[in-house]
Amino acid sequence: MKQESKRLSSIIIAALIAAAALVVYFEFIVPAYTNIQTLKGQTESEVAAYANQKQIVKDVNSLLTEYESNTSSSQLVALALPVGQDISGALAQIYGIASNTGVTVRATGVSAQAVQAVAAPSGGSATAGSIVKPTGTASFQISGSGSYESIKNFLMGLTTNIRIFNVTALSLQPAAILATKTQAANPDMFNYTVTVVTYYQAP
Repeated sequence: MKQESKRLSSIIIAALIAAAALVVYFEFIVPAYTNIQTLKGQTESEVAAYANQKQIVKDVNSLLTEYESNTSSSQLVALALPVGQDISGALAQIYGIASNTGVTVRATGVSAQAVQAVAAPSGGSATAGSIVKPTGTASFQISGSGSYESIKNFLMGLTTNIRIFNVTALSLQPAAILATKTQAANPDMFNYTVTVVTYYQAP
C-alpha cells in the first residue's frame, strides 16, 4: 500500500511539475518570444529604412554633382523653368500647341506675379551659389473653340510641354453653330476657356 501511495504521489508531483512548466511556457516564454520577434522585425525594418534613406541621399548628391557639372542639364532646366518671365516664348508655345492640335485660339489674357524673395538659411543671398532660385508665376487665360478630341489633345500638349504648364481651370460649352444649306451643324464643336499657369526663375 505504501508503494502504491508513493507511486501515486510521484505521478501527482510529475503532473504538477508538467502543469507548472506549461503555465510558465505559455505565460512567460511565449509572450517573451513573440515580443523578441516583434522587436527583431522592427529593428530589421528600421535598418532597411535607414539603408534606403542613406542610398537616397547618396543618389541625390550624385545627381546634384552631375547637374552642376553638366551644362546640358541646366539648359533643359532653363527650358522647363526659364530665367525671367519670357511671356512671348510661353505664348508662342501655347499657339504652337493649339495649331498642332487643331484648336482655335480667339483671345488670351496674361497676368504675371512677381518673384517672391526667399531668405537664405544663413541670412545671406538665397540665389548666390544655389541651383534653386526663387520662382514667379505667369497666368494665361485662353479662349477659343475646337472639337472635343482636339481640345483634349490641346490640354495634353500643354501638360506634357517642355516648359511647365499647369492647367488650373477649364470650362466647355457647346458652340452655337447653325446649319446652313450646304453644311450641317457640328455637334462636336465646343467653346473653351482654360487657365494655364507657368513658372519662371528669378533673373
